[in-house]
Amino acid sequence: MQIIIKNTKTGREQRLDSRLADLLVRHGRGRYMTRDMAAQPYQSKLPPVSLQVPMPPAKPPAGDDLDALDAEALHKLAKERGIEVHHRAGAEKVRAALREAAAGA
Repeated sequence: MQIIIKNTKTGREQRLDSRLADLLVRHGRGRYMTRDMAAQPYQSKLPPVSLQVPMPPAKPPAGDDLDALDAEALHKLAKERGIEVHHRAGAEKVRAALREAAAGA
């Protein structure tokens, strides 16, 4: 398909092949002056994406699992569950607070 392109430097019009016209326009050497232009259907180059949301892991029960955790892990677990304990509280006090919150919920 022939396309009429107007050169931006010289102002003259040329009939060019569509591939060459596209190249010149991309390089800023001219612009289209045709009514033959038509939008091409959009074709994505990316692979399709599946929108599956993974389920979050279930929280462990507040039973015997607490006895196996150390003080640092217990403080982290209390913070995740929104239970406020003193930052210098020992492991036993944090376990007691976690069990109390689980029993109250």
